[in-house]
Amino acid sequence: MNFMRLVVRWIPPLFAAGSVAVQAANGIGFPAAQRILFETGFEPFEGYDADLALGGQAGWTALGSGGNGVLPGPISGFEGQVAYVGFNAPQPKDDLLNLFRPVALVPVAGDLPLITFTVSFRIYDSTGKAPTFDDFRWSAYNTREERLFTLDFDNSALEVNRALDDGKGFVPTGFKFLPNEIYDLRITLNFARNLWTADVNGAVIVNGAPITTKGAKLDLNEIDAVWAVRDAAKPGDNFMVFDDYRITALPVREIPSSVEWMGRLTNGTVLLKVLGEPGIPYVLESSGDLAQWTTVGSSTAQSPGGVAEFQDPAGSAGAARFYRAHGVQ
Repeated sequence: MNFMRLVVRWIPPLFAAGSVAVQAANGIGFPAAQRILFETGFEPFEGYDADLALGGQAGWTALGSGGNGVLPGPISGFEGQVAYVGFNAPQPKDDLLNLFRPVALVPVAGDLPLITFTVSFRIYDSTGKAPTFDDFRWSAYNTREERLFTLDFDNSALEVNRALDDGKGFVPTGFKFLPNEIYDLRITLNFARNLWTADVNGAVIVNGAPITTKGAKLDLNEIDAVWAVRDAAKPGDNFMVFDDYRITALPVREIPSSVEWMGRLTNGTVLLKVLGEPGIPYVLESSGDLAQWTTVGSSTAQSPGGVAEFQDPAGSAGAARFYRAHGVQ
């Protein structure tokens, strides 16, 4: 399944006779009252030099060896300069290169904020000169430098995987990606409930997963851009560029939910699911005009996974309908 074709805000048209398109008014927006912990577009006015490695600039650190730096642009789809990791071979002893800029967020007990990380990125394929395909990752670490979780973009199988700190390794998310395409990634962390969610181009790819499974310290030091070399003796010259890197604290207690289309029964009843936080009751509402909303029903998101399922018999009426969901605390 291709991220660029999996759309969350607009649910696909129904294919039954006389059917109409349905829109999900998902609650995946965030309030304006937010505190930016760190953001950069890697521009010259921020102190970034395209002639230097990124590690060592503006507080960024590189662990490992290999290509990293800032490209001057223009690069199609991006504005101004962008950062990159990969391309130039690492030293033979290294199979990982982590790039990070610490934020050292230590939440205050009783006031644990919701944190979002957003970034735009593109993975470029290896060439015939170094045809191995490596992995590129985004990994979260706490202030004890313990890895909490990772999203892995496998440039060989073109699959997206996730790994927790449970020692079970990488698990497929069921989503795929394409090289040379731009993706917008958002990771949302709820420290108060030890949960994280990730979406790419608006499609939820990880929902309600634990930040830590083994009681690691629940705070955030960094989110790393990682080049994971599959064969240190034959690294690919593939690389990842990234831009608009931002970490933000939000004054809310719950990761905003999203609504997804599941299909319809033979009697016309519409099936939907809400992706939210496990254990929280959700109310699903529908509207024909985005002005007047009617309650469809309520359901508690199950654990694990944070999915609440709904049926809307009124969806068989044939008119366009919009859906939204909110949690009940």
